[in-house]
Order: sequence, then structure tokens, then C-alpha cells
Amino acid sequence: MSDTRAGRGGRRATGQTPVDPGPPTRPTSAVVSRSGARSAAPTGADGHPTGPTSWVERVVAGHTRPGHRGRWGVAWFAIACAALAVGPVAIAVVFALVAGVAGLQTAAAWGRGRRAAQLVAGVGAAALPLAAVAGTGLLGLASILFGVVALVVGLRARPARGRRVAPLALAGIALRSGWWLGFGAACAVVVGRTDRFALLILLVLVSAYEVGDYLVGTGAGTPVEGPIAGVVAVAVLTFTLSVFQLGPFDTQAAWVFGGLAAVLTPLGPMVASTFVPTASAGGPALRRLDSWILVAPAWMWMLWNYLG
Repeated sequence: MSDTRAGRGGRRATGQTPVDPGPPTRPTSAVVSRSGARSAAPTGADGHPTGPTSWVERVVAGHTRPGHRGRWGVAWFAIACAALAVGPVAIAVVFALVAGVAGLQTAAAWGRGRRAAQLVAGVGAAALPLAAVAGTGLLGLASILFGVVALVVGLRARPARGRRVAPLALAGIALRSGWWLGFGAACAVVVGRTDRFALLILLVLVSAYEVGDYLVGTGAGTPVEGPIAGVVAVAVLTFTLSVFQLGPFDTQAAWVFGGLAAVLTPLGPMVASTFVPTASAGGPALRRLDSWILVAPAWMWMLWNYLG
């Protein structure tokens, strides 16, 4: 007599012990933590993480930049220094290219059906640094036009494959993905237009923070070790700046401007992480500008008051 028997649904079993597949699993979305491990978070209908955990992880892990971050950092520093040597127009072109790519990558992270927002974010982010070459008046006008164009494109955009995106939501994605990045890059251009040596010092301070954050933060056990190391690097350079009184800064001003860099540079990546759906969604161009989006506007305003 055969030891086979009919199983459920008419299937035949051979008498071997069935393997328990285990309890059913819920759909999850991978979120990259600072150490590089992937943790699961509940997702909504659009596939993006939901709930307070995803927001906390996204902000805390915002300064994690996987990939060839060190090589990109060295290349960025070299190109920015070369642009500083050439003049304000070259500075604007370099920042515009990076901001435009960052806007395209950030808007693309929000998924399909948003190509119109992606185009507006990329072009608008690149236009702001270029407008800053002519002064803050044209920069303000370009910022207003950015918002108007984003709203018009959102109203005229057609839904992709039946998926309709609210016009205001589409305009919001364009502004969220491109305006902050473009404005931060534009403020850096204005700093260089006001005093190129001041922009060089800011570039050195921001790069020092990123080096310290990268070297210590990679593989660190907690998410604060890298930023702390970066702040220490900024403090050391600020001390040097105050002693030798480099550029337009005297001793007191060096500590004020260096203190702003030490406080605002670590906050930039956290703010930039709110521009994308998950911590791992930001492209390399976004992560190249994220440290600038808060400190560059602050330096621009403080430099006007200091030199004025």
C-alpha cells in the first residue's frame, strides 16, 4: 500500500514532515540606520514608511551617506576651490550644477507620476545660484517665480496611469525637493560674491565637519559620534582662524562665525532628511549640499552685518 496520501486541495504528499512556513509577515520598508543595518518600518498605501519610528530613524540617520562618500567629498572640495580661484560666475555654475542634480534626485525619490515636479525642482534649484550672481534682488525674484511655476505645473500636470496627485501636493514636492537646496547654494554664492576668502573659510569648515563625521561616524555604535567628531574638527579650525585672524574676520568674529558653523552644519543633514521619503532615498548630490542649507544663509546674513 502506498504511503502517499491526498493533501489539501487535491495535492499529494509523500509522507515527509511538512515544513511550517511560520507566521504571516507584514509588508515592510527598509530604512537604513546610521550603522548601515536595515531595519523594518511599517508602510502606508504609497509604500512610504509611516508612524513616528520612520520619522525618527529618517532624521537620526540623515547624515549617513553610503557609497563613495569620501571620494565625492575630495572631488567636491577640489572643484569648489578651483571655482573660487576663477571667480563668482564659476562658483555659481558649480553650485548650480550640484543643486540642479540634487533637486532632480530628491523629487525622483517620491516615486512615479511626479516627473513634472522633478523637472521644476531640478531647473529651479539650478536657477537660484545662477540668479545670485546678479545680486539678492534677482535671487528673490527667482524664488518667487520658482513657487509660481511649481503651482502652475502642479495644476496642469496629468495623472500617470490613473494615479492622480493633488496639484498642491505636486507643487509642494517640487518646492520641498528643490527650493531649499537651491536657496542654500545661492546663499553660498552670495557669500563668495561678498568676500571670496570668507567662502573659502566656510568651505574648509564644512569640509572639516564632513571629514570628521565620515571618519568617526562610519561603523560607529551610536549616531552622535560622527557629528561630535565633526564639531570638534570645526572647533579646532575656528581656534586657528581666531589666532591668525584669517580673511575678513578678527578674533571675536572668527568665534562667532565658527560657532555658527559648528551648530548649524550638523543640523543641515537632519533637515535635508525631511526632503525625502526615507533616510536611504537621498541621492549623492543632496548629501553633498545638505550641510550647507542652514549654515550658508546664516553666514550670508551675518557677513552683511559684519562687513556693513
